Amino acid sequence: MSQLGTTATAATGKITKARWIQIGLPLLILFTVSMIDKSNINILLANKPFLQDLGIKDGAIKGTLSSIFLITYAIGQFGWGFVVDRIGACKSGLIGIFFWVVAMVLGGMAESVSALFWSRSILGLSEGVLYPIALTLTAKWFPENEQAKAQALWFNGNSLGPVIGLPIIAIVAQNFGWRESYHALGAVSFLCLIMFWLMVRNSPSEHRAVSAAEKEYIEKGASTAKKELADTSEVKTVLKNPIFWMLVAVYGCVSIGFFGISTFLPSYLTEVKQVPFVQSAFVNAAGYGLAILVQMGSGFLSDKIMKRAVFVGGASALIIIFLLLSMFTSSVMGAQLLSILLISVLLMPAALTMTMLHKVASPRVMGRIGGIFGSVSYALAAVGPMVVGAVSQATGSFTGGFLALMGFIVISLVLCLVLMRKGY
Repeated sequence: MSQLGTTATAATGKITKARWIQIGLPLLILFTVSMIDKSNINILLANKPFLQDLGIKDGAIKGTLSSIFLITYAIGQFGWGFVVDRIGACKSGLIGIFFWVVAMVLGGMAESVSALFWSRSILGLSEGVLYPIALTLTAKWFPENEQAKAQALWFNGNSLGPVIGLPIIAIVAQNFGWRESYHALGAVSFLCLIMFWLMVRNSPSEHRAVSAAEKEYIEKGASTAKKELADTSEVKTVLKNPIFWMLVAVYGCVSIGFFGISTFLPSYLTEVKQVPFVQSAFVNAAGYGLAILVQMGSGFLSDKIMKRAVFVGGASALIIIFLLLSMFTSSVMGAQLLSILLISVLLMPAALTMTMLHKVASPRVMGRIGGIFGSVSYALAAVGPMVVGAVSQATGSFTGGFLALMGFIVISLVLCLVLMRKGY
């Protein structure tokens, strides 16, 4: 099998940076494209031709389109976690990416809401492979003192995707049609499949671009963690650890907030605040652009002080403040600026919560633990869009749904206070 970066490396005494180029970069690109693929529906739900073609008329259907993805995403992560530990991250990634290409093609061919549900379901099941392979590769390729930075890097794809994708999707849908946006994303996803096949390997020892010094550096940095985690290395032991379930609850609550808000924010801005369709996409993109800086900054700072829960709790508090202010401001410009600030902190808690997961599970079971962690968390996350969709449909207003989401963010904040006391 051919691969990039297989030329002779520098002298074995030099610590190369293959872990960042051959693993960090592909994961960043994968998460970027996957986020565009999954979030294109958020922009299209504010596109009138799309709604008319598929007969979408109420908020409940809009929420279900987002939630069906999250439910199958949760199921996919659970199943993929066991597959990754059995056949490895590389083979699992290739299979998963192939099927999400298929899902995007089917989405562009959809003639009804039910067909779109199938597309979203296949996309959720196939993209479910991402977190198990990313957590497994991070555990095997990066020493403990670099794991927050590494995860912040690839998790930033969740912010970079909307920055790049949301304006492009809006422009393509406006000028060429919503089906063409699906076709374009399918092509880009296929290129990701090729990239993953060429670049990624299961461990540093399998990659010719890794010098002996870098391999030793990675193994030395991981050895301390393995020793500390000797009593929590088995799946059953991890599942009995209350800290694991606290992390699941934190991630689930912030995910409920993220998907509930992100699904309806473009529609909220266009329908309630009277922001033009394409402009609403740029507002969202600006928020995700700022989120990249927020996530990278929090990743570096949390690696320094090794107190991840402090940052997660702080972000939860800011989400509550910005959401309240954006809902009740009468200024259109103010609503847009507050929306940008809101989006900038929505994603930050997730990456750091997953970094804390490395303290309760060892690399050899990270695929299974990551799959269980993600499946439960995203099953909870499916509540977000359904709550906002159902409440907005019943009341004719987004306010009640957004306020309901805040309750889950408050739970996340309280749990983070407990985690802080336990040294996380």
